Amino acid sequence: MDWTNKHFNQAAIFNAPPESVLEAARAVAAEAFEGVEDTADGFVARGFRGWHSAAATFHITPAASRTQVAVELLVKRAAMRGYMLFDIGGYYNGQIDRWFSAIAQRLGGAEAQVLVSKTTANLRVRQGCLRGCLVYLVAGTCLAVFAIPLDRALFPQLSASTPGPFVSVASVIGFAAGVAAFLYVMYPEASVSKSIRARLPGNQDKARP
Repeated sequence: MDWTNKHFNQAAIFNAPPESVLEAARAVAAEAFEGVEDTADGFVARGFRGWHSAAATFHITPAASRTQVAVELLVKRAAMRGYMLFDIGGYYNGQIDRWFSAIAQRLGGAEAQVLVSKTTANLRVRQGCLRGCLVYLVAGTCLAVFAIPLDRALFPQLSASTPGPFVSVASVIGFAAGVAAFLYVMYPEASVSKSIRARLPGNQDKARP
């Protein structure tokens, strides 16, 4: 195990010539990192991701009539905000997936991206579970702050170990919110997810002419 750097490796194949893929990948990396340096088969991008110093090596390789992009991401474990033992929530694998999606968009849309490494689906499951649990915890806790006093005031006969109706309702609402957060992450292209994003304050401003 490398105690200095955390290693992440993913690959994707794009339905475009190497020159176009290289140009698109460089543009995406330039937006995500502070510096880009050319290599024999691609480039290295360096900067900070998630408060940690990182270096991403992009290997551009012809694959039949398509082009493979392999990314080796090294992230320094030690940072001012602490030491990273695990990539909690799959943040860095998610970053690589977003780079692949951005490359595909620059090449002409989702049809340009033919194959992505299998970590993508697993990553969505992990991120969905993490966000769902966080939403359930936050929503359930906030509702319980009001539900517990109401139960004690309206149903004094209930014992301390017996949940009252308001606490039960708060738990159900929190669980439903957690499930909704999980589905939102798992199915970002669903009509409901798009409708939610359109109503977010930041996206409303972008939608205005």
